[in-house]
Order: sequence, then structure tokens, then C-alpha cells
Amino acid sequence: MKHKELKDRVVLISGATGGIGKALSTLLAERGCNLFLCGRKEEQLTEICKTLSNKDVRCFSKTCDVANEKEVEKTVEKAYKIYGKVDIAILTAGILMKNPLEKFSSKIIKESMMINFFGNIYFFEHLVPHMIKANSGTIAVVSTLADQRGYAGWSAYQSSKAALSIASECLRLEAKKHNIEVITIKPGNVSTPMIQNQKGMGIVSAEKAATIILQGIEQGREIISFPLHQVIPVRISDKLPAKFYDKIRSLF
Repeated sequence: MKHKELKDRVVLISGATGGIGKALSTLLAERGCNLFLCGRKEEQLTEICKTLSNKDVRCFSKTCDVANEKEVEKTVEKAYKIYGKVDIAILTAGILMKNPLEKFSSKIIKESMMINFFGNIYFFEHLVPHMIKANSGTIAVVSTLADQRGYAGWSAYQSSKAALSIASECLRLEAKKHNIEVITIKPGNVSTPMIQNQKGMGIVSAEKAATIILQGIEQGREIISFPLHQVIPVRISDKLPAKFYDKIRSLF
């Protein structure tokens, strides 16, 4: 298993103003990486960059609504204009909205797809040509551990993330010939602003999640699933016949 050295790498992070994205920014700065952060909150981006910048670390930022392709394109262009390259892109931006049957809304499905799916696909579209030209690069996208079986009320979130998991795997298979790594990150319950009102088994901190993700990137892993105490029961339930799966999920 190869080991990727992170020091002095240029890392682009989406969703950098909170949760896993913010925690990754801090850890990567400590590792000596040069950062390009994007998110929707300009003041927070500016403050984070100001905090992380020092004589060994450069940090720049740009506001970006990932659901807007033009903004994503301009974000990638600015990163390359400043640094001339992006070694690693870690795409963490996303939303989590319930969509229960009694109030089922296609608008929620569409919004989830635009941010959780297309918001990452736009980055692929505009990063990949540069990485093919350089014959190197890493793109890591945050999907979800729950990307194979449905949970009641979560049709919007899970559909968008399942699509992202499949798309990133397809792209990974193609990208290898260009020396580009595509990594699918599949976290379970992580303590972020998105799930502050949700209950879950063994929620891990954003800082712990960021540490696991960086270890996976350093090790060159194709899929980073965590935490283990959530991975095991989820993957077991993924294999159950529908009749038994439905009975088990009805208990939650």
C-alpha cells in the first residue's frame, strides 16, 4: 500500500466553513499543506484562512455555491491561477434534508441532487482536465455509509449520495490510466451542523472523521468507510433480504 506525503501539497476543500471540511482544513494546515477553501459563507472563509495562514502555509478562499456550475468553474480557475495546480481536492459540501412520505416533495429531491450530486460532479468536470494534463491528482468525495439500502424518510439524501458513490466509482476506474486517484469517503454518523438534531449510534467528532480521512488518503485507499462500529452492522444489513430488512428498519 503506497503512502502519500501531504506536506507542501495544494489542497482544495469544498464545504470548508464547517463540519468535516473545517476540521480537514485545520489538520492539513498542521501537515504543511497549502490550502484553497470554498464555501458559501465569505466571512467564515476569510476568518479560517486568516487563522491558518503562516510562514509555512498559504491559504486562499472563494465563496462558492456548489449547485451553481459557473461558480464551481470560477473556483477551480482561481485555485489554478493562484497555485498553478491542485494536488488534492476533498469535496465535503452537502445538505441533509428529510423527505417523509406524508410531505413528500420532489423539490427536496432536486435540491439534494443539485448539491450532493451535481455539486461534486461539477468539480470533477472542471478539475479532471487539469489533472489529466498533469498526469496526477486526487479527488476525494464525501458520500455516505448508507448508500446501498434505504432508510425511511431519507429518500432525498440517500438517493443523491448513492448516485455519487456509483459515479465516483465509475470515474475511479477510468481515472487510473491518467494516474488520478478518485476516493469515495463513506462516513457514518459524524457530529456536524447537518445532524445536530439527529440521533445516531456512536456519533464520532468531525475532528476524528478528518483524521481518518487523511489517513485513508495518505494510504491511497479507494474507499474510506468509518467508523468501524457503524460499518459492520450497516454492511450486514445491506445483505439482508427485503422482508427481513424492512422488519429491522421498522424498529428505528
